[in-house]
Amino acid sequence: MQRFSSCLNLILYFTLTMCVSCKTRPSHYLIGTWHMPLGNQDMIFKSDSRARGIFNDMVVADTFDIKYRLNEHMVPNQIDLYNFKIGILKGKALAGILEHVSKDSILLDFHPIESWAEADSARPKAFNPENKRYLIKQP
Repeated sequence: MQRFSSCLNLILYFTLTMCVSCKTRPSHYLIGTWHMPLGNQDMIFKSDSRARGIFNDMVVADTFDIKYRLNEHMVPNQIDLYNFKIGILKGKALAGILEHVSKDSILLDFHPIESWAEADSARPKAFNPENKRYLIKQP
């Protein structure tokens, strides 16, 4: 009976450990390349909290490497883009919201911030029709 109880405790421990670790891993749906048809921009999200933005505009073409963090425990989900090293966002961050619309599409909306202290007050509470960005996942 003691042996059975030990096995049961071990199974319970591994089950709980796996459930907790699932919630702390980066979201797999976000990882990959996302294309914004309006604005001709790509965002590449990696599993290590790094991202790359690529602008293919006829006026401005630029590539930048940044970091991101995603909080899926809030509704709408929160996403922050930070560690901009070039361009008009150098030294700033973008506090945003994200909606996982479908398997292959997301909505994003951001507000620039100077410091993390203003992130919660500056972050959009809902998607603004003029500012939201619709992205489609690329194969």
